[in-house]
Amino acid sequence: MKKTLLFAIVACGAILTSCKSPMVTTSRTAETMKMPVETWAQWTTSDLEVSPIKVRLTVEAPKNEKVVISEAQMRENAIGELLEKNNADILVNPLYTTEYVDGRIARVTVSGYPARHTNFRNISFEEQSNYMIEKAKAQNAPQIVINGGEIKNEVAAPAPAPAPVAPAPAPAQNKSKSKK
Repeated sequence: MKKTLLFAIVACGAILTSCKSPMVTTSRTAETMKMPVETWAQWTTSDLEVSPIKVRLTVEAPKNEKVVISEAQMRENAIGELLEKNNADILVNPLYTTEYVDGRIARVTVSGYPARHTNFRNISFEEQSNYMIEKAKAQNAPQIVINGGEIKNEVAAPAPAPAPVAPAPAPAQNKSKSKK
């Protein structure tokens, strides 16, 4: 009985390990889709609701001397805590104060106005174009001109130099000699 059971287990093991499972290989190639110039990614914008109340938070550095945290990391931690406590997305006009004790960062204080993004919406092609043109102008970069879906980069002509101004003539001096 024991030999038969042992033989059955070994036989099942041999059968299961001797079979190869079929492998299926699939090969695919990527195709590039040609898109017309008029097709643009849809941009999303939102309004920013800024709190009129300025908030402040101080974060203490760890007391453990083996743990060293940079000032930048302390600032990020302070902003993260402040945003979480005020249920905000970003901090407008952040101001940082760093205090040192014995040459090490002791605490970082951050203050600012918490703000939340609201009213998410897609913007139109014209608004995207206007934004890109205004951004290029602000950066004094080549302007983007859009004509019937065709995009051209044109460098804005430099402003003409002001005409040189001739120096004013010296005031005329009286050459007549007065008789005494």
